[in-house]
Amino acid sequence: MNYITVFGSSRCNPGDTEYLFAEKIGSLIGQYGYNVATGGYQGTMEAVSKGASAYDVKVIGVTVPSMFSDKNDKGFERKPNIFINQEIQTESLSNRIHFLIENSLAFVVLPGKIGTLTELFVAWNSVYLYNINENKNVVPIFLKKDFWESIIKGLPSDMELDEKFIDYFDSEEEFEEIISKLN
Repeated sequence: MNYITVFGSSRCNPGDTEYLFAEKIGSLIGQYGYNVATGGYQGTMEAVSKGASAYDVKVIGVTVPSMFSDKNDKGFERKPNIFINQEIQTESLSNRIHFLIENSLAFVVLPGKIGTLTELFVAWNSVYLYNINENKNVVPIFLKKDFWESIIKGLPSDMELDEKFIDYFDSEEEFEEIISKLN
C-alpha cells in the first residue's frame, strides 16, 4: 500500500496554529484520496490523522510501544492517537522510520524537533541513494518553508545534500497545488 508520509512535532496541542495547519494538511491529503502515514502519536501526527480521517483513506500510525509506553510521566506521548485506523507497531525507531519511508509516494515535513530532523535526513538520504546511479522517479520531499529553509540553507555545501529532491511550501493553498499534481 502506498501513502504520503508526514513528519512533524509531537509537541503541539489542539488549537495551536501549528496543530490547525497540520490538520488542514491531513485533510487535503485525504481529500485527494491519498492514504497517510505518521508516527501515530500526538501533536502534528494527531492533527494530520484527524484531518485525513474525515475521508475514506487509510490513516496509518507507525508506533514504537516498547519505547513510548512508559514515557507519560516525562511528558512524552503514550498512546496512539484516536484518529488512526491502522496501527503498525514496530520494535525500534529505526524500524519505524524504515516503514514510514518504504512505500511513501511523497514526504511532507512540518516543523518539529530532533526526531523530525532525523526523519527528514533519513528520508532525504534514502531518496538520494535510490537515485544516485539511475534517473528514477524521485520521491519528493515537501518542507514547510518558514521553518526548514534556513536550516537547509545553513548546512555545509560539501555534504552532498542535493536540493533537487526537496521543495518548499508556505501555505495551505501552495500545498493543495502540490498535492493536486502529485502522481
